[in-house]
Amino acid sequence: MSRYASNQDVVRFFAAHHIEVTNVRREGAVRHLCVQSRPLTLPMDASPDECLRRVREGMSAPVPAEGK
Repeated sequence: MSRYASNQDVVRFFAAHHIEVTNVRREGAVRHLCVQSRPLTLPMDASPDECLRRVREGMSAPVPAEGK
């Protein structure tokens, strides 16, 4: 994902892949977002393919039980 991409560009990129992301914000060298209500952090220098892979992995990871 380009470090120059706006938060809206990030939302549109993932929407084009049928993935809804919310709460996108940039903080230093990382971009924070939520996928399926789970927080995820992506490095700003990661390629679009790498970001997509990480988001898909985050979506498929089991949801941890609360209190554990």
